[in-house]
Amino acid sequence: MTDAIDPTRSLGALVRDNLAYAAVFESVGLDYCCGGDTTLEAACEAEGIDLDDLRERLAGVEEAPDGDDWETHAELIADIVSTHHQYLREELPSLEGLVRKVARVHDENHPELRELRSEYLALAEEMKRHIDEEETDLFPIVETLDRGESLTDAQRATLGNEIAELEADHAETANRLERLAALTDGYAVPDDACASYEAMLERLERLETGTHRHVHKENNVLFAEVERQLPASA
Repeated sequence: MTDAIDPTRSLGALVRDNLAYAAVFESVGLDYCCGGDTTLEAACEAEGIDLDDLRERLAGVEEAPDGDDWETHAELIADIVSTHHQYLREELPSLEGLVRKVARVHDENHPELRELRSEYLALAEEMKRHIDEEETDLFPIVETLDRGESLTDAQRATLGNEIAELEADHAETANRLERLAALTDGYAVPDDACASYEAMLERLERLETGTHRHVHKENNVLFAEVERQLPASA
């Protein structure tokens, strides 16, 4: 069974094949979104993970339900906007209120909450700017390319620059999410946590997991396919 899991394939490619692999990679701390170009064997070696054990786990995972088979860039963009951007526009301000409340009530016993509040506020501001930039500056050019229309030199330059900048944003977002996880000891619920504290931790963890899926769709699918397509359209 493990023979079907090629250790020389990248983490991003494996998740493109089967989205259910994402949960396995999450469980062992492998970065399949921003680190999606890393091969499975290299990632395991870097993190001290037994490659054969992980391949066996992956081989036992059922195929994820079909739903990520986008025929066009436009379909993928529509999915990103409706699934991830809309979620962020609703969740980020709502969660901000909860983070502020928990920090205000519990910071005496948990001074790390002050830094968590600061990190979250910076993260939320960056993510809101990021998704607006994607929808305004990048996605319209990708949709032009998707329709088979020629890009101007200016559009081609913008496309390349935007992808590079957005990938850098993704890496910074990943760093902030890692910091939030570290500040909460992996979203562990303290003994003195109230219902609001517990809800905050649950929603922060959901934000991290959802962002990993979001970044995977962009870095390893949309951006990668656009960059492969660009030379042919020159």
